[in-house]
Amino acid sequence: MKFLLDTSFLISALRFKVDILSELMKFGKPELYTLRSVVSELAKISSSSGKSGKNALLALSFVNKKVKIIEDVNRTNTDESIINIAKDKEFIVCTQDSELKKKLKRIGVSIITIRQKKYLSKE
Repeated sequence: MKFLLDTSFLISALRFKVDILSELMKFGKPELYTLRSVVSELAKISSSSGKSGKNALLALSFVNKKVKIIEDVNRTNTDESIINIAKDKEFIVCTQDSELKKKLKRIGVSIITIRQKKYLSKE
């Protein structure tokens, strides 16, 4: 199964210490992807001090080791890129972003979110 990870999901999963790979195994053998613009967002956040900067740095490390990066054409709007790529290439999108979830549900894209700060749930 192909999973497209967004910024909010990566940071939240690491903040709550969710084992992304073993949790996604429940839905099928995971192939993890993210967008170049997500990596850019994580890099920008990682330069800030505090917990969010630290979590973004951990997320970048995870992405560099385990996630394939897709070049997205529309780097100015990551959400639009996620919607277009998920629709065209049949990805399941992993996100915590409520606005993005609403848009994805409208077009019939499956979504994975973190529930109770410890496990993943498919919507």
